[in-house]
Amino acid sequence: MRRLILGLVLLVLYLPEASAQRVALVVGASAYRAVPALTNTLNDSQDLAAALRRLGFQTDLVQDPDRAQLEQAVRRLGQAARGAEAALFFFAGHALEAGGRNWLLPVSADISSERDLRFEALDMDILTEQLDGVARLTLLMLDACRDNPFRLRLAAGTRSATAGAGLGQIHAAVGTLVAFSTAPGTVAADGAGRNSPFTAALLRRIETPGLELRQMLAEVRRDVREATGGRQVPWEHSALEGAFYFAGAPAAAPASIESLFWESVRNSADRRELEAYLARYPQGAFVELARNRLRSLGATAAPVAASPGAALTEDSLVAALAAQLPIEEARRVAAAYLSERGPSKAVAVNPLRRRSLRVSGQPEGSETGEMTLERCQVFYASPCLLVAVDDRLTPGRRAESMPRVTYAGAFDPAQVPGQPATRRTADSDLARYAAGRDHKAMAIHGTGRLYWRTGAATPEEAQDAALRACTEASERANREGGCLIYAIGNRVVLAERRRSIAR
Repeated sequence: MRRLILGLVLLVLYLPEASAQRVALVVGASAYRAVPALTNTLNDSQDLAAALRRLGFQTDLVQDPDRAQLEQAVRRLGQAARGAEAALFFFAGHALEAGGRNWLLPVSADISSERDLRFEALDMDILTEQLDGVARLTLLMLDACRDNPFRLRLAAGTRSATAGAGLGQIHAAVGTLVAFSTAPGTVAADGAGRNSPFTAALLRRIETPGLELRQMLAEVRRDVREATGGRQVPWEHSALEGAFYFAGAPAAAPASIESLFWESVRNSADRRELEAYLARYPQGAFVELARNRLRSLGATAAPVAASPGAALTEDSLVAALAAQLPIEEARRVAAAYLSERGPSKAVAVNPLRRRSLRVSGQPEGSETGEMTLERCQVFYASPCLLVAVDDRLTPGRRAESMPRVTYAGAFDPAQVPGQPATRRTADSDLARYAAGRDHKAMAIHGTGRLYWRTGAATPEEAQDAALRACTEASERANREGGCLIYAIGNRVVLAERRRSIAR
């Protein structure tokens, strides 16, 4: 028994070092070509990169990138972060919120209207998609809310005036923390010294031994507020589930709550107690021991099915999902669903593939359940069943074949699956496709995204261009699933599930 306890103690002490891969991308943008340069961003990025390297981070420092270089650096980070203990992204430079999206601006950016953003800037959604779930912990630090001259151009060049004074909110996925140098919608100072107020405070605190991440950010917030006379207050949004220390955890303390929890269930013959430990500590020190113990107890107990009208809690959603998914996958999907932004969201399961698909962030009043079932059927090539919509379960639903997915008539915006109602109107972009010049084709991804080409020299060229645009966009965003040809000319061919051109 003493040997076993000693072994567990050693495991707790040395497990962090065994999985201690930490990766970082640090970006500083100063020499903007279309607007005046920023003073301190190169210093900020150089100094933080040096600190991170001292702390054991494999650090990629990129300065004054154009758009292609910034996108390539983000892709490198996404690849390096796979399986890492922590992945960190830091950006010092110009950024702005426009049209409900946050955009990072490389030094090559020259923006006169909101339409330029997609070609000149990097959508923050691409970054979050690259990092979603690939590392145990993801940190996004944005010292990128300087007073932005591009915003004034956008305000003058658009009737909607959707450009904000700073960045908008970013809702963190499970295991992610997003730190802004100032509150959403407000402007941060570039700083009169070597560093900006935010980066200066971060450098002052980040190498402090035993200082936990969220406590560190609280001290950074106080330092910045005092340094700016209250004009700038850093802000963060966190969905972390454990502690993180840049410079090492505090000295060993009495037995942790996790250790006490494990000791109370380690010899249990009740699967539910061991599964409760795994649910509470999915990255805990005793996960493998708990799984081995579960395997020794035999087959998994049947999950408790959700009853009509059951409240949507993490436990009730896990139980509903576990009727179709492995228990660990059900827990992962439930945690991700509950962390996603509203107001309208839904999750469906494909019974044949035993996989799930989620939709979130739809406008209030959307037919989100129907949209989710359509996308799920396109993605997995067979009908899906709806598990939850917003904050309610939908028990008793059967897998439903969605009519729009099997539709094979003339192109009609009202029949395109997986789209919000705003794209089914007579003046939508889908209606403009119907009126577009031949030769033309449209491709669809299982997430509902559409890509098309009109006015091509041949039908084959139109199909090839639409499929290529869909595939390249999906690869950039690291999305699962393939692309299908939705329509050739004004004829819908989705039911044929073509993934390539029939020559």
